[in-house]
Amino acid sequence: MFPWSMFPFNNDEMKNIADKMNPADIQSYVSEMIKKYVPPHMENSNVPFNFQTANSSQAQEKEQQKFHVDVFETFDHIFIRIQLPDEETHKQLKIFHTSNQAIIENMPEPGKRHTIILPSLVKRKGATALVKDLILEIKIPKMDDMQLTEVDVSEKF
Repeated sequence: MFPWSMFPFNNDEMKNIADKMNPADIQSYVSEMIKKYVPPHMENSNVPFNFQTANSSQAQEKEQQKFHVDVFETFDHIFIRIQLPDEETHKQLKIFHTSNQAIIENMPEPGKRHTIILPSLVKRKGATALVKDLILEIKIPKMDDMQLTEVDVSEKF
């Protein structure tokens, strides 16, 4: 049997400790611990702490965006469709792409940059962009050569 009587706290001692505690001291201790462990961007928030939003920087980023982005692919191309806020916005945009990302400058506001991860590798040349009914559509051809290498499987290591 475990010797529980050897612990320094028995029921009477714990009751005395609880009676001597000051609620203001407890509040200051809890506040100090929260400041240590809550991310800096949430320190001045008047909203109660929510574990679902604490680690959702992507959700906050999407809320700040003033446009909607759809990315989909066909057999030959990747399409990016972005809802523009007004007719003049597309004149300020600069569009670039790497083999796996599309980069749109001056979106959602001048001086900002928005990066979109593409679902597959794309070619360096041949991309087009078109604006119609306040929708910017970017069409990028997919890379044909996937450079596959076969790996032999052996039974012994």
